[in-house]
Amino acid sequence: MKFEDFHTHSQLCHHAVGTIEDYVKKAIELKLNTIGISDHFPYEFLENIERIPYEEYAITLDEIDGYLSMIEGLKDKYRNNINIRTAFEVDFFENQEDLLNFHLDKIKDKLDYIIGSIHVLDFQDGRGAWCFDDSRFREDYDFYGPDKVYLLYYKKLQKMISSKKFDLDVVGHFDLPKKFNDFPEQEELIFDEAMKALELVKKKDITMELNTSGLRQDVKEQYPSEEILEKMFQLDIPVLLGSDAHNPNDIAWEFNAIIRFTKRIGFKQLVHFDKRKRMFIEI
Repeated sequence: MKFEDFHTHSQLCHHAVGTIEDYVKKAIELKLNTIGISDHFPYEFLENIERIPYEEYAITLDEIDGYLSMIEGLKDKYRNNINIRTAFEVDFFENQEDLLNFHLDKIKDKLDYIIGSIHVLDFQDGRGAWCFDDSRFREDYDFYGPDKVYLLYYKKLQKMISSKKFDLDVVGHFDLPKKFNDFPEQEELIFDEAMKALELVKKKDITMELNTSGLRQDVKEQYPSEEILEKMFQLDIPVLLGSDAHNPNDIAWEFNAIIRFTKRIGFKQLVHFDKRKRMFIEI
């Protein structure tokens, strides 16, 4: 099969390397069928994010139009070589959906899909918001400990999926708190919360991402874990493949191995998006 990679980031998000065209050219070199461009939607309009270096996490509001027009130009330039899809990875901030939608609604009709993700937590204890997958905040992770981090993360994930104001097609990197190889002691409690989130994914009939970037991180495991993937298969939750590339050389990272792994669990299809419509390809 020809691979499709729906989760990539370019230098426009200020923490990746390479132009969007670099990613497209690499995807063509790898003979991919589809490349999804999914940089991080801006943070600057959000409240209570003073502690995080948000200018390093995403494109800015002023860069959105250029981002979209650049992708459209590349779609035309490489239309005979590869399918290019336009997307954003959007962070969920509870009770700030209206602030988000004021900006997102203006360009939503130009998107092929939206990845909903959580990178930032706030325990409302005075320390402020922090990004748990940023190594610069390891002091915060150690202060709270994995149990509290995972528990708050999955509670927030449940709210993201349930929110009637937060629009998404795909849930990104479902068990991201394990990135630095941190795991909770209260495994059963945390797994129960993860399953509540998974049940909400099923109820809302949205897609889960199978993200291979964890194989490049300390945890050396895809997101989500095999145990969660097996539960997804039992619930018949559809899967989309993404490398979460931050360098053109990350594109389709370990896709051959992950496809074999996914088929072994029982999956026979992967999701493809076009103009917010979900389709399936056989694997």
